[in-house]
Amino acid sequence: MTQLARVLIALLLASISVAQGKNLLFYGSSYTYYSWGYGVPELVREIATEAGHPTPTIVAALVGGSTLQFHATDPAQMAVISNALPAGQTWDNVVLQAGTLEATDNGGYTAAQFRSNSVAITANVRAHSPTARTVMYQTWASSWGDPNYPLGWPTPLQMHEEIRGNYQLATSDIEATFGVGSAANAAVGDGLALLQWDPSYYEVDMNHPTPRMILLAGMCIYTSIYGETVCAIAPDFQGSSPLVAMLAAQGLGANEWNQMAGIADRCADRALRAYPGSGDYLLLETAAGNGPKDACPRKAMTIGTNVSMQVRSLNGIYDNAPCWMLVDVFPTGSPPGAAANFPEIQVNLGRMSILGTSMGLANPLSFALQMPFSWPGTSVLVQGLAWQPSPATGSSLFTTTDAHEFAFF
Repeated sequence: MTQLARVLIALLLASISVAQGKNLLFYGSSYTYYSWGYGVPELVREIATEAGHPTPTIVAALVGGSTLQFHATDPAQMAVISNALPAGQTWDNVVLQAGTLEATDNGGYTAAQFRSNSVAITANVRAHSPTARTVMYQTWASSWGDPNYPLGWPTPLQMHEEIRGNYQLATSDIEATFGVGSAANAAVGDGLALLQWDPSYYEVDMNHPTPRMILLAGMCIYTSIYGETVCAIAPDFQGSSPLVAMLAAQGLGANEWNQMAGIADRCADRALRAYPGSGDYLLLETAAGNGPKDACPRKAMTIGTNVSMQVRSLNGIYDNAPCWMLVDVFPTGSPPGAAANFPEIQVNLGRMSILGTSMGLANPLSFALQMPFSWPGTSVLVQGLAWQPSPATGSSLFTTTDAHEFAFF
């Protein structure tokens, strides 16, 4: 074999290696596939492909009604780890979804066992794939009207906080065992909290996900695996990509995509969010154009664009808090950055203005106008601030929304 042939083969093998998508293993139950007959794994695959990543290989080891205890100990489920990939390949991520009550001390379950099983499955996978990263698929509280209220918890908020806290603890347990960065929590349940456990997002049993919830879950898990938010992904809903076709088959289009993308990005890890606020139950939603408002953090506008925004209190928590809508102007591409002593404030405190105020948020604080001018190269940053302490940050004074950027073009 000539030296040139060796070089060409090496280059070919290198290109094949670069094009290799991630290998993703999913353990879970009907929360991962309900309402589609498939669901979250396939959706993560198509979102990744739409975003320009090499198409990942997915293996869905899903069993209806199963628990992490089952996945951790069942011989067939354990065998998937070593049998489902071609020889020599390893897993990049394993996604773990527990049962409805499994992450609680309710219904015969214990949170301690849930956490132990999360570590055990991670150990099983890492015995085959030493660098595999675990993504915890944080589930949700049941919708309003479910018998869990008040039999198990007074309201969905208490159920949510227990599930959320134990998924976060399981993530910490895995990192304590295998190292920092070995696990992440995909906070799907936080998204349902921002949707206020509205029954319209659930199937009639008040627990299982509708297609919109499956979409939210896929987005949150995509973000946790790839370290990227989803609002910047812009599927062509007039086209026929595999992702668009998959969503259309479930009655989902651009409006549902944008709504769930905003919620998913608002629930992403703080380091991934464009302009992170406190992370409490306070939500800024905006629109540039005539479509519905959403929580995506960047919008484009020019003269004549209809701009609207609102700050909402979720789950009644900030209903009685005075609220300000803050605004700042900066050269596009050079945002002010978080305030030195208040990292949850994204506007420049020395030059910001107050766009609107409200004595409470029982009704949203809203603002709308048609842009009377254009200022290319300039951006406007908007952020909501409620004068009520933040449990998320520990601030005794205020809570903030994530900020949104309106860029002139």
